[in-house]
Amino acid sequence: MSRKLSRRDFLRLTGVATGGVALAACAPQPTPAPAPAAKAEPTKAAAPAAPTAAPAAAKKVTIEFMNWWGAQRRPLMDQVITEFMAVNPNIEVINRETPWDNRDQVAATAMASSTPPDVMMSTRVETYKYAKEGLIIPIDDYVKASGLNVDKLFYPGEINNQRWNGKLWALPMPTGGGNSSLYIYSKKLFKEAGLDPEKPPKTWQELDEVAQKITKKKGDAIEVMGVDPVGGSTAGATTLIYWLVCNNGNLATEDGRTLTINTPEAIETLEWMIEFVNKYYGNWSNCIDFWTGNNDTAPDGRFYKDRLGIWWVNVSAFSHLKTQAPDKYKDPQNAWGVALRPYNAKNPKATHHGETGLAFAWGQVIPKAISKEKQDAAYKFVEFLSTNEKGVCAFLFAQDRPAPLISCNANPDYKKNNPYWDIVLKALETDISLPITPVQTEINSFIKEAVEKALLGTAKPKDALDAAAKQGQAVLDKYWKGA
Repeated sequence: MSRKLSRRDFLRLTGVATGGVALAACAPQPTPAPAPAAKAEPTKAAAPAAPTAAPAAAKKVTIEFMNWWGAQRRPLMDQVITEFMAVNPNIEVINRETPWDNRDQVAATAMASSTPPDVMMSTRVETYKYAKEGLIIPIDDYVKASGLNVDKLFYPGEINNQRWNGKLWALPMPTGGGNSSLYIYSKKLFKEAGLDPEKPPKTWQELDEVAQKITKKKGDAIEVMGVDPVGGSTAGATTLIYWLVCNNGNLATEDGRTLTINTPEAIETLEWMIEFVNKYYGNWSNCIDFWTGNNDTAPDGRFYKDRLGIWWVNVSAFSHLKTQAPDKYKDPQNAWGVALRPYNAKNPKATHHGETGLAFAWGQVIPKAISKEKQDAAYKFVEFLSTNEKGVCAFLFAQDRPAPLISCNANPDYKKNNPYWDIVLKALETDISLPITPVQTEINSFIKEAVEKALLGTAKPKDALDAAAKQGQAVLDKYWKGA
């Protein structure tokens, strides 16, 4: 039985202090995930001893892992690779940490080349696209030979993100969940405004009091913002969809063939966002000025400087809070709290939800163009990275992030490091995987345009969403016709 790797053990091995770990590669599902309790069979999930379909290499095989984890996490990934090579001495893994500049184009070009990397970090939309174009291999046979029951090892919303057209194309790492289901709030600003810091808002309607009592303006200029439902200076498709799933809405039908972005739930959601912004901030332009009108480079900067009451976050925020605002991080009792994204209390079918696969939902894919020998070695590394304690568990624990592998999150040290760990796990349990296709990027562009027009007042919410649905449906129909 393998011993759990504690934070102290891992950091001693790596020689890296967690203070150097910055924001994770995130930017940043319909069946509720089971609670990640002690029933999760951690030893079984983590042990890499089960035989795989990939035979032991007779000679040394070198594989290249192309990823976007960033230079700050290179020592952590290098340690994972070292642990892997220790139990797979005939496989050498080269850590090709790649800059984020023009990432989408760089990834697409690399995968389509005659000499692609042997393993590549891929978003859900990219994975589906590569699968449709025949550029990657499914891993079902490898998984079957390994004896892995992926539906028990991973949260449903996580493993389902890696399935397309009836096949499994990757194993999840890190989580796609926890991307939209949480927020961090300022207990300091809540107290100063006369709000109960132990009762953060659970519904859309309760957000009104936060905006009303915390917001401070000088003319049209917002000096302190209570809460912004748009969440930044740009409005993307996710802006609407993150709220839509908390109003019992969806992006498309379960088969992924019909868009549902102009349903009554969607229209109501966009109308609520606009009404909220106009009521408390005058218009969206004033909000944009708040986000862009000073030297802060990200929303977290405003939160750290006590200028933002509610900060919409993903699970990487805990590590960032620790490194960028250590005094706040060390004082959760008085400085900050965590809660689930609010839902529309006026809709009796609505509840808390996040989504796991719209924005990123990373997996590691294996190209079809490489040799069978390299594919076998690549799968061994993918399995280790996603199912081994010294892979996924150690790598994400060092960043204060949960894992898509349920057993990792049962580590009691998580709760010692994060007093709100139970809320993080609740978010992962309630996250859902929305149906998408490889043409989601195009569809998102139409939704983004609709949301921005409505926020700017150049189109009514219903008209804007009807137009987006028409444009998106045409793209979707064309895709399915040629699929």
